[in-house]
Amino acid sequence: LFRSRQLPVSASDLPIAGTAPRAAMLFPMTDGQFQLVYNVLSFSLASMMATTLFLWMRVPAIAAKYQSALIISGLVTFIAAYHYMRIFNSWTEAYKYTLDSTDPQLTGVPFNDAYR
Repeated sequence: LFRSRQLPVSASDLPIAGTAPRAAMLFPMTDGQFQLVYNVLSFSLASMMATTLFLWMRVPAIAAKYQSALIISGLVTFIAAYHYMRIFNSWTEAYKYTLDSTDPQLTGVPFNDAYR
C-alpha cells in the first residue's frame, strides 16, 4: 500500500569523508524572508522569557494551593525559552550577510541540527 519513494541523490549531496555534510533543509532566501523568521523567533523567545519571569514573580501573591502549579508552569516556559534560544542561535548561524549581496548567504552550518 505505502511505498517509500527514493529521491535522486547527486554526488554533490553526499558528504566527503572528514567534512561536514551540506546544510540540510536550507534554502536561499531574500533579506525579507530571513528577517521575518528572525523576528518571529526573537519575539517567541522574548515572550517565553517574559512569561517565565511573570509566573515566578507572581508566586508569592497566589494562594498556597496554586503556587506549585505556577512554579511548574514557569519551569515549562523556561525550558521552552531555552529551546527557542537554541533554535534562534541555530538560525543566525545558518546564514550570513556579505558585502556582495543584500540577501543572506548559506554558511553550510546545519539549521537546528541539535534537534534531529
